[in-house]
Amino acid sequence: MSSNPAPTALTQLPLGEDAHPRYSYAELRDYLECIKLPQKHLDSIVLKDATKAGTKEHGLPLLRALTLYHTCNVPFENLVLHYSPHKTVTLDLAELYTKIVRRRLGGRCMEMNSFFGTVLRSLGYEVRNCGGRVARAMSPYPDVRRNQSRTYDGWNHMLNLVRLDGEWYVVDVGMGSMGPNLPFPLRDGFETTSVAPRLIRVQLRSIPESYATKSANSIGPPKMWCYDVCYNPADDAEKGWVPVYCFTETEFLPQDYEVMSWFTSTNPNSFFTRYVTCTKMLMNEDKDVIVGNVTLFKDTIRETIGTNRKVIKECKTEDERLQALAEIFNVYLTDEEKKGIPDDRKLA
Repeated sequence: MSSNPAPTALTQLPLGEDAHPRYSYAELRDYLECIKLPQKHLDSIVLKDATKAGTKEHGLPLLRALTLYHTCNVPFENLVLHYSPHKTVTLDLAELYTKIVRRRLGGRCMEMNSFFGTVLRSLGYEVRNCGGRVARAMSPYPDVRRNQSRTYDGWNHMLNLVRLDGEWYVVDVGMGSMGPNLPFPLRDGFETTSVAPRLIRVQLRSIPESYATKSANSIGPPKMWCYDVCYNPADDAEKGWVPVYCFTETEFLPQDYEVMSWFTSTNPNSFFTRYVTCTKMLMNEDKDVIVGNVTLFKDTIRETIGTNRKVIKECKTEDERLQALAEIFNVYLTDEEKKGIPDDRKLA
């Protein structure tokens, strides 16, 4: 008998709406405790009557609060690709629940938005999982930013759309410090302030590298939803809009993210496989708006509040980086995970 059995589908998809994955009441309760959701939001009628989730009157305030408290308490991080024996990302929803709620870890876009989308469905929201291409203006590589800033990567990002009173809202908790970090309506030309003074907008437009041509016999390049930022509208030097990612309303399925996640977590050119990173957003004292972020990238931790950015710690050794992950990001790794980092990614 062969010791190598025939492969089966990696993602086992349940058919029928009733069979789609949901988290239980007890699991949701523990998640809301994990993100420290205040009592005024725990009293939302949505948590008692799921039919209210699809309304802007009741569903939108809770959705805003969930997004706010999730991004401020669940870190955007790629630690499993560095601090683990296996270096493998899972998108299994039960394992993601354990990682995020039980372990108090986070993840990258596909982990965060797969988990968060399932939380929202479990609460009664209508959610569509979508895919995007991250702009090369976001690249950590200076040459790429300099030469390719107006172009986009392949499909490498996940976000969610949530339907409220017949209108879709963009909900993305998986883009770290450059994400919207608040729900916003999918309306061509919509602009708002995200992390002040930063403006964000969404436009329906073609992307520059499209192969389609504009001519009398052509319908022209296809249009994508494009999410952009303006870092500091008051500063003439930073007034321009910078592309962050573009996306489509087409539904992406778990098996699509399987392919996307595999590439971004294994390709040696992916910055996720090269550099340790961890980010959490920071609230104001009233805990009702995001004012900045604290981010570890390789060996340096920077805090950004508004337009003020400063280095708060430079880690000289691996022990210092692990200590910073615990003290600043509330991330505690097991001894096995700590030993899993390859020698070429260790600090001195």
